[in-house]
Amino acid sequence: MYGTISMEVLEQRREEMRREAELNRLKKALRADRKRLAISRWASTVAWELARVAGLLRKFFGTPKNAD
Repeated sequence: MYGTISMEVLEQRREEMRREAELNRLKKALRADRKRLAISRWASTVAWELARVAGLLRKFFGTPKNAD
């Protein structure tokens, strides 16, 4: 009887460790996604600001958009 109980406890502990490892893997993936999104958001904001400033300078100096 004690052998069966200890095997059940070991199996339960092993399953808990698997769940914990999966949860940690998902948390790590989520952090990486957030970091990537933050960088992407930052880059798009910088690009938008640069385009806005370029447009203002073009307007100020009177340069047409398609100056070929």
